[in-house]
Amino acid sequence: MKRLIIIFSAIACVASCTEKYKADYVEPYIAPQGRSVFRAEVDLLDGTWKWSAASTKVGVYGSNVSNALFSPRAAFDGASGEVELMGHDVLGPAYAYLPYRSAGYEAIAQGCQPLSDGQRFFPGAVEQIAGNEILVAAADDGLFRFSHRCGALHLRVAVNLGENARTLTLSSAVEPLAGWLELNDEPQMKNPLYSITVSGIDAPLSESAPLSVWVMLPEGSYSGLYVTVAGETTSISTAMEGTYEILTGEETVAGVKEEKNNYGGSDFEAEEVEYD
Repeated sequence: MKRLIIIFSAIACVASCTEKYKADYVEPYIAPQGRSVFRAEVDLLDGTWKWSAASTKVGVYGSNVSNALFSPRAAFDGASGEVELMGHDVLGPAYAYLPYRSAGYEAIAQGCQPLSDGQRFFPGAVEQIAGNEILVAAADDGLFRFSHRCGALHLRVAVNLGENARTLTLSSAVEPLAGWLELNDEPQMKNPLYSITVSGIDAPLSESAPLSVWVMLPEGSYSGLYVTVAGETTSISTAMEGTYEILTGEETVAGVKEEKNNYGGSDFEAEEVEYD
């Protein structure tokens, strides 16, 4: 009897030793899946946008990427309209801009369009907007729809500066003219700037031959404006009366001239300026 008990104990021991080890269940880690392909289209003020697989570069910001480089797929080279862009996997809300630059833009990372207080001079409203505005778009169901948000204030400056104008500065005592424009239905301006300088003019002007300068502004109403036009050694400033409405893609004309007063002076103040 004692022998049978020993045999049964040995069998039980063998069975327990051959049973497979069962580890505690651990939920496997699955990396979140981002989007590496976006659709995109560009709505120009004039003409048609052509995509280039070799030269068109788009910067994209997301919760996991900063200024990621995206390019059109080769199949869309030379195409217009909607195309597909490829790049790094992007998580969360995505914002894109063009043209791309290696330094990127902090404003776009925060969902805003950067509007600089320095602009280059172009001879025309459409040219001034297209040459100075950075196109920014928020992804909507995987689509970046790039379009302009600015118009142009056409200043016809009729003053006797006595030399070629080199720069024109438009300033406001009321509304911001530049800064970080939020991308929503009722955009506000973050980090507001109250003056814009247009450089690269180098053209004559006089009362009889006014100089046309365009200043790109976001859509809105502007008042309390004043203008400073500067040459090599002299600058002249004057206030602008009234309120000016700026519409996206449109041109608003405003005359800037020297007002004669009965004391024989003018509403302009002239001062000597020096340039490096």
